[in-house]
This record gives sequence, C-alpha cells and structure tokens, in this order.
Amino acid sequence: MRILSWWVFFTAVCIWVQNSLPGIDCFGPALLVLLHLQRYKEAVWLTPVWIVINEGAGTLAFGLSVLWIGGLVLVFFILCQYLSSSNFAFLLTLSVLAGIWQLATLRLMLTLQELNIPADQIVLQSIQTTLLFPLLWVAMLTAFKRWGQPRHVSP
Repeated sequence: MRILSWWVFFTAVCIWVQNSLPGIDCFGPALLVLLHLQRYKEAVWLTPVWIVINEGAGTLAFGLSVLWIGGLVLVFFILCQYLSSSNFAFLLTLSVLAGIWQLATLRLMLTLQELNIPADQIVLQSIQTTLLFPLLWVAMLTAFKRWGQPRHVSP
C-alpha cells in the first residue's frame, strides 16, 4: 500500500509541475528513470495511467502522448546500446534527443490537426524540454531511490 501511495503522490506532483510549466512533461522522464532503474513492472502499469492523464489534460487530439512516450522509450533503448544509462553523456544525449523528438511530434500533430501555432513557440518549448530534462531526471532518480522503493528493498 505504501508504494501505491507514493505513486499517487508522485503523479499528483507531476500534474502540478506540468500545470505550472506548460509544455513540460514529467511523465516521460519518470518512465525513463524507471527503465534506467530496471523497474519494469512499475513502468508497465504506470505508463497507461500517465498517458491517459496527459491525453485527458491536453488540448490536441488523442495520440500525442502515445507517440511522445513511445518515441522516448525507443530512443532510450537505442541509446542504451551505445552508452550506459548511468553515464552523464547518456543523459545529455537523451535530453537533446527528447527536445528534438518533442519538436517533431508537436509539428506532426499540429499539421495533422491543421492547427497553426507559431514555430518559435514550439521551438522554445522543445528547448525548455531539453534544458529541464536532466534536472527532472536527477530529481526523479533521487526521489525514486529515497521514497519510491518498496519497504522490503534496502535504500
């Protein structure tokens, strides 16, 4: 029950952060940190929950979060073939690729829906993602190791 309470609390904090910083996604980095920690069971059941939350809170048609998170997971596993996920170069490369991927997915979804949002606004949002991704990663990694562990696992 403790671990479920932790994830409810963590999800609520992520929603608050995303509301405070529009365009920043906390669930993508959180999922990648779970994959980094090899906590696949939690990643499998949290991913659909987080996708539904993102899709419900977003203004674009269904599919952006699925594409965004699916692409992040793919980039993560491809990058793991070349670098250790505990390597600082891995985190920096992943951050840049996350920003590029966000730009690509947003442009695609906006084009498909025939919405016109200024390109500089989308680029700025992607740059914010690139810059905040390492900070979110480190904060989440620390929080998961400290508070997000089941009781029977030693810290």
